Formats: sequence, structure tokens, C-alpha cells
Amino acid sequence: MKKLMIIKKDRYVYTLKDTDNNMYQFNIEFYNIEKNPEVGDYLFMSEKILQENNSVLSFDCLESEYGRKLNNAYDEDIVVLMVNEEKIYLKRVYG
Repeated sequence: MKKLMIIKKDRYVYTLKDTDNNMYQFNIEFYNIEKNPEVGDYLFMSEKILQENNSVLSFDCLESEYGRKLNNAYDEDIVVLMVNEEKIYLKRVYG
């Protein structure tokens, strides 16, 4: 997983920067979380997701009925959102 800092947020458009100073921009929707991430928070995401040409991403809780069935803890569709030192585990949902 790649560690990404949220450096800019404009509604649902997040600008992320990795530890190598590479920049990424995605339209991200988070479902069923108590607090939405803000500038300075972190998102840990697989390299596979970062390399896709998809600029729209959606994430929901691990127990969500939506998205793929996860086979293990290292599944590429799992992301970790770190808000105020609290880790929130989410999975990618499609559609």
C-alpha cells in the first residue's frame, strides 16, 4: 500500500501526494464513515488502484454488501483512511 497525504480537498475532488512527491487527483466518495477526511489526513491505497485510469472512486465499510467479496486482508480493494490517528478500514465499491 502506498501512503498518500490529502493536500487539497474541493468537495469530492481530492488531491493526494505520495512519499515520492507524486501527485494524484481523484473524485472520491466515502460511505458510512462518521467523519470525512480533511487536508492533512492520510489514505493508504494499493498501487493497482493508483495506476488505473479511473478518476472516480467509492469506498464503503468492509461489511458492506456492495463491492467485491474480499478474500484476504491483503486484497487490493482494501484501503485505510487515517483521520486524526484513527485508522478506518474500507473497501472499494463499484457502480
